[in-house]
Amino acid sequence: MPRGGQAYRKDLSQKMDLRVDTELQDGIVVATASGNLAFDAALRLFKQVFDTAKQNEANKILLNCLLVEGELSTIERYNLAIELAAYLKQRELSPRLAIVGKPPSVDGFGVRVSQNRGLSAEVFPSQQEALHWLDVWPR
Repeated sequence: MPRGGQAYRKDLSQKMDLRVDTELQDGIVVATASGNLAFDAALRLFKQVFDTAKQNEANKILLNCLLVEGELSTIERYNLAIELAAYLKQRELSPRLAIVGKPPSVDGFGVRVSQNRGLSAEVFPSQQEALHWLDVWPR
């Protein structure tokens, strides 16, 4: 035990909320997400990234989720994709979306649902592969 008789205890209830940092690189919105995955936070994060793309008149988005922990249920992934597709339509956006991630946080299911609704999106294991895919598309 440390001095003072108090044992060190990690408070697991103090999870870091999902956050995103964005920057514009050569016409691509590059967003890096970190923290713990939850439906409402993910919805808010995606909308923030899409709004940033619209403000910067960028139609290419790279979302790096390698620092995201946790997972959504299958129905949450489905609902997230449906809501985001509707949001993009409402905002008159048609971006190319490259998501970098790994299971369990990113498994590609939501991307497949969004592809079925017209979104051009793919999942990649590395940022380099995602950038290469985005480079193929004109601005």
